[in-house]
Amino acid sequence: MNMPIVTEAQLRHAHQVLRIVTPFEGMSELLRRTVVAAARAMAVKVPGRMADRTAVVDLKRQAGGDFGE
Repeated sequence: MNMPIVTEAQLRHAHQVLRIVTPFEGMSELLRRTVVAAARAMAVKVPGRMADRTAVVDLKRQAGGDFGE
């Protein structure tokens, strides 16, 4: 079975969802492997979910009526 590739954004999302108290940059190797496994499991469960969240909306421009690209 092929393991899905996990991006750093997915790792950070899994770290946040798991509510780990240790800062992301300060994780031990064991904790990092656990977060990677959780992120892979989440990626299999919801493929393409992170791609939907990458769109950035400029709320000030939208409120000002500037909807152009």
